[in-house]
Amino acid sequence: MNSNLVEELKKLIEENLDPSMFPYAKGNSIRIGSLVIRENKKGFHIHDLKTKDHIATTFSKTAAVAIAKNLAKGHNVTANAIDLDKVIEKNFSDAMFYSHTLRTTKDEMKKEVTETRLDIAKIRTEDAKRHLDCMIFN
Repeated sequence: MNSNLVEELKKLIEENLDPSMFPYAKGNSIRIGSLVIRENKKGFHIHDLKTKDHIATTFSKTAAVAIAKNLAKGHNVTANAIDLDKVIEKNFSDAMFYSHTLRTTKDEMKKEVTETRLDIAKIRTEDAKRHLDCMIFN
C-alpha cells in the first residue's frame, strides 16, 4: 500500500469528526445533528429536536438535506435552498404535464414544441439540484 495513503487514513481516523457532517437514516427519518427530516404527503419536513421547532417544508429531499446540513454546521441557507426547491417543484410539475401531452397529442408541431419545453424543464431541475448538491457537499 502507498504509505502516503496510509498516513492520510490514520489522520482521518484520529481527527475529531463532526457528527453533523454525516446524515444517517433512523426509522422513517433522516437525522443530521439535532435536526430530523421526515417525509409525508406534503413533502419533507425539517424539525429541530432540541428546540422542537419546525424549520421548513420542502418538495425535494435534496433541499431538505441541504437545509438541515447547513443549519447543523451553523450556516443559514434556508431561503436560498427553498428558492431552489421551488424551481425544482415547478419544473417537475411542468415536466409531468409535458410528458402527458407528448403521450396524448397527435399534432406533430405540438409534439416538437412540447419536447423542447420538456428538455428545458429537465435542464432547470438538474441545475437547481446541482446547486443544492453544492450546498450539501461544501
